[in-house]
Amino acid sequence: MLKHQVIQAIDDTGVIAIARGLAPADVVPVARALYEGGIRVFEITCNSLSVYDGIRAVKAEFGTRMKVGAGTVINPVSAYLALDAGADFALAPNFDPEVIQAVHERQRLMIPSVTTPSEVVRAHRLGVDLLKLFPASGLGPAYLKDLRGPFDEAALIPVGGVGLDNIGAFAKAGAFAAGVGGSLMRKDLIAGQRWDELAEEARKFIAAFKAGR
Repeated sequence: MLKHQVIQAIDDTGVIAIARGLAPADVVPVARALYEGGIRVFEITCNSLSVYDGIRAVKAEFGTRMKVGAGTVINPVSAYLALDAGADFALAPNFDPEVIQAVHERQRLMIPSVTTPSEVVRAHRLGVDLLKLFPASGLGPAYLKDLRGPFDEAALIPVGGVGLDNIGAFAKAGAFAAGVGGSLMRKDLIAGQRWDELAEEARKFIAAFKAGR
């Protein structure tokens, strides 16, 4: 089942690369560089330009080799459009049962955001496999560790402010994986088409997360 293949890909590398606001022409070159650096899970947020074209382009380039997710999915319509474009999974910055249901109807992986114990329980009742902890920088690794105290089976993915300086601490606290945006998708590297350096950044993030496990 595709859902479990995505979960496995996230588990294997420990890093979801998040592209927000990329120019359409940069989407595939960035994905190529990330893939070269070991990334196998790539999220394109729905508030990016031509997001659905971007999803189609990356899937056409990589097929099943790169799992592509639609991020910032905040309503069922966005979910359906993203999945129709070929998204393998969806993520949200909030907790919305209607969006979860829409994605589950298509038998795809949905990763909603949680910040409280009550949301963790509600997510499990709705059959959610992975949970996004957002905003991670404000909550911190200690909060993730405390949240996993009563919910030791919760697969939490911190997102928001995750960088090389704290990704290892999140991993050590018990994170299932980490979502990394601007600190990996460096604007200077993309603007300069310094793809080898972007690939090396990806390697650093994967290594840092694995070292913290």
